[in-house]
Amino acid sequence: MTDLEFNKALVFFAHPDDGEFMAGGSMIKWVSEGKEIVLCVVTNGANGSNDPNMPREKLIASRREEQWEAAKITGISDVVFLEYEDCMVEDSHELRLDMIRQIRRHKPDIVIGPDPTMYFFGGAYINHPDHRRVGEALCAAISPGAATVPLYREQLYDKGFEPHHLTSALFGMTNHPDFWVDIEEHMEAKIKSVSVHQTQTPEFGDHFADRMRMVASASAEGSNPKLKYAEAFRAIHFRER
Repeated sequence: MTDLEFNKALVFFAHPDDGEFMAGGSMIKWVSEGKEIVLCVVTNGANGSNDPNMPREKLIASRREEQWEAAKITGISDVVFLEYEDCMVEDSHELRLDMIRQIRRHKPDIVIGPDPTMYFFGGAYINHPDHRRVGEALCAAISPGAATVPLYREQLYDKGFEPHHLTSALFGMTNHPDFWVDIEEHMEAKIKSVSVHQTQTPEFGDHFADRMRMVASASAEGSNPKLKYAEAFRAIHFRER
């Protein structure tokens, strides 16, 4: 499956740069088609450097600036920062409430976030716990959260945040894809959007762009018809239920 009709998407992710890694090409493609995309960054990115001489507040500010710069490349004008502590995210009622508030505030047709079931990527990488926790909280924010009046009523419904029904959810960073977005025409722009996260990308070395293309090529496996470069997602379509 490679096509999805919607007008507005809300993208949740743990750290500045996760959104572009997970769905940068898709977001660029969708914006070019006239769709509206809003980003919601859960953490402050404060633990995203092993440089012992990097001041905490400087790193937080740098990562926020990088996220805004990446958003300019993808064509996105609205970024929400929830400012949870990096590396300490929990699937808490506080986070669920904040996510539901953003869903009800922005009223997207679809939401996008990380697959909470992802612990391992092959034999080479253990998924960051913040990614999993954001995915877990997002699942609860989608169902029953976004459309249920009594849930957190005092903080949400009674404050004017009306229930909202989504049509679909896409979960990236997954080993169980059933939805692919063709990003061949937007591959170079995706690479550029990721590369502006300068506090993060030096660790990938001199072959950063080649590695990005390799990942996009691997993500296209299983797509039908076969795509050259793709971003892969696990899709839930609520209207079909």
